[in-house]
Amino acid sequence: MTKSSPTVCCPECGGQFTAEETCIDHYHACLALEYTDSAYFGPVHHFTVLAYKLQHPSQLSAAGWQAMRQLLGRFLDEDISPARMRQLLQRQMQNKSFSMVKGTPAVQPTWTWRKTVMDVRLADPITYCADVRAWAEAVYQDIQQKEVS
Repeated sequence: MTKSSPTVCCPECGGQFTAEETCIDHYHACLALEYTDSAYFGPVHHFTVLAYKLQHPSQLSAAGWQAMRQLLGRFLDEDISPARMRQLLQRQMQNKSFSMVKGTPAVQPTWTWRKTVMDVRLADPITYCADVRAWAEAVYQDIQQKEVS
């Protein structure tokens, strides 16, 4: 019989993790899949990064967090591909007047997220991509609900 590690809640996203695997560990496992098998796992990379950073904003500026929120919304609402988004943002980013990481720190959201990176299953590409998409949609919906209230 193996003794399981107690779960702990992430101070940023509230997701439950153990000593064996934290949020950042699971995020890095996601990135490893997306980079090593990009044809199958990579199509949702933009969702993985945006959802994770929005839920773990300690490394972001307030302006950076808002920019990521807007990007996630555009990806979901307009169904824009990452390649097309790069084209659309190329000029805008050359003239940006803010830093994603420098300046006023992002405020840690106080609500409970419905899904976190810990909900993403690494089993196979179909399950993985569906989980990442559902996670990103939940993050965006959670943010929208809090902005309205």
